[in-house]
Amino acid sequence: MEKSSKKLFICFSAKDRYAVVQPIVYHLKNYGIDIWYDRYELLMGDDRIEKNIKDAAIGCKYALIILSKNTINSPLAIEEINIIESRHRNNDVVVFPVLYELAPSDIPQEFGWFRNLVFKETNRSSGTLEVCNHIACKITSDFLSECRYKNITDIATDNLKLLPHQITFLLDKYMRIDSANLNSRVALLYATYVIIVNSENFIAGVFSVLPTKIFEKMFSETQLNLLIDYRELWLLENAMCILIEHYISCTESKI
Repeated sequence: MEKSSKKLFICFSAKDRYAVVQPIVYHLKNYGIDIWYDRYELLMGDDRIEKNIKDAAIGCKYALIILSKNTINSPLAIEEINIIESRHRNNDVVVFPVLYELAPSDIPQEFGWFRNLVFKETNRSSGTLEVCNHIACKITSDFLSECRYKNITDIATDNLKLLPHQITFLLDKYMRIDSANLNSRVALLYATYVIIVNSENFIAGVFSVLPTKIFEKMFSETQLNLLIDYRELWLLENAMCILIEHYISCTESKI
């Protein structure tokens, strides 16, 4: 089989589309996550079942499964879940299980493998942002496997000569701030981001789209004084590492 696409496939029942799937799609797109969503991928005349199976359930590296009472009664969704389970057992896909208005005790026996994974529960009142934060953290963590520096500490302590002094100065200050002072940490990371993207050595590219969207989305929430948690700070740190990797590559190409 061909190497899996880095896209995220969303498996769900059509009856849950507007209640839970659309809000998740909204957040993930704002984060810059590349998703396989039927309304974006299918055209009139396409074989809906074949494309959902071959291009999505089989072809994507990530799979978000919305398990609800509606999903359990959807033959197509069940077929997709069975394919994803088989791929998961072969370590060929990363699965994000979400229980939508379904208690863990109500998970059918055939989907018992969900309990071996970290899953999230959501309903009409709880919202989906926390689910999307978990997904974005995992995907950006995977992106870090392609980067020289996997965390802010390594970047701050290595005193990289290819980085402007302002960046290393801000990252050093960032490491000295109390870990519980989340808003100050977000502000310093955003200031670092602004310096990077406005540097003469920075060239926008495919590798910079994800971290750029993450920073813009997260800072817009901070401006609205929305609460920031450690998961979101983790996400910003991942985005910063990816962005600095891109910046270093841009700088090296000019030397």
